[in-house]
Amino acid sequence: MEQAPGTGPVKLEGNEKMAVEFGPIFALIAGYVLHGRLGPLLDNLFGSDLFSADDGRLYVGLALFIPAFLAAFAFSVIRTKRVVPLLAVTGVLVIGLGILTFVFQDKRFFYIKPTIVYAITAAALAGGQLAGKNFLKILFDGAFEMPDEAWKTLTWRFVWFNAAMALANEILWRTLTSGCVVGEDCAGEAWWLGIKGFGFTIAYFVFIAANAPLLMKHIKDEGEKTPSDENAEG
Repeated sequence: MEQAPGTGPVKLEGNEKMAVEFGPIFALIAGYVLHGRLGPLLDNLFGSDLFSADDGRLYVGLALFIPAFLAAFAFSVIRTKRVVPLLAVTGVLVIGLGILTFVFQDKRFFYIKPTIVYAITAAALAGGQLAGKNFLKILFDGAFEMPDEAWKTLTWRFVWFNAAMALANEILWRTLTSGCVVGEDCAGEAWWLGIKGFGFTIAYFVFIAANAPLLMKHIKDEGEKTPSDENAEG
């Protein structure tokens, strides 16, 4: 069924995409850095002593991250007029683990968040591929066209990349925060957050760059037809 112009789904591009993907991360890091200024304000607002404590940096960052993430997710849904199931599940996990971090005042819930998100992404992509459905192609939402075999290769590479990132996060947070003491500021936690916020992002872009030859080889130019397209038309 055809849709009237301007009423169908749209894709986030440029500054919108950057804001949605990286806005919450920058909010988290900003809260962590501005702990000394924002901690007392948040304690006065919520009637607590959690945020201004010596080990309250992550709680301040998380207090900014959760609303920023909700705003980014809501903007994405409203702007694109759809909800991608895998991203919806990820959103529920992010918010749920963030809330549990506050409820139990246990930062481990937030430390393991990347592990769970990466692991679920890897499992979903692998499960979809084994079931004959390419979720990665759906996530890219028609950004480019490739033959099914190329999508299959790229999907399995994303599976192993996400699995490796999940393992890397587990090793990092358990190693870097092992010496952290409740009630004290922890340098290891700051290192983990920096690696998570910047190192993992750089790793993602390096991964995409490493797959550029595959994409350039198989991406179809506009109007170009592969043999499978021609056979389908015949």
